[in-house]
Amino acid sequence: MIIVVDESVSYGIVPLLREAGHEVVAIAESATTGIGDEQVFHLVQERGALLISRDYHFTNAIRFPASATRGILYIRRGNLTAAEEITLIQRILAQHSPDTFIGKLVTLYKDGIKIR
Repeated sequence: MIIVVDESVSYGIVPLLREAGHEVVAIAESATTGIGDEQVFHLVQERGALLISRDYHFTNAIRFPASATRGILYIRRGNLTAAEEITLIQRILAQHSPDTFIGKLVTLYKDGIKIR
């Protein structure tokens, strides 16, 4: 699976996703650092990727329709350490088939998940 990791997400997840066999485009490590939300979304669509972000703007279904992507995993702001964020992402990806996320906005909470 191709995953775009927004620069708002703990970079520590990037090598772990790659070790798990995913192709990862990390906004924080490329010439695309600092690009706008629209450009990130376009990259996600162009690559047929799943987006992982903490940016609340990506929950706006009018501007960024999850239905036009492999899915958007939005990590809800809260008191998460980087380690907790990484564990949360790994757990969700391990517990669900990638097909579960296609076209869906998935909100990750410290203690749960909401798929819509």
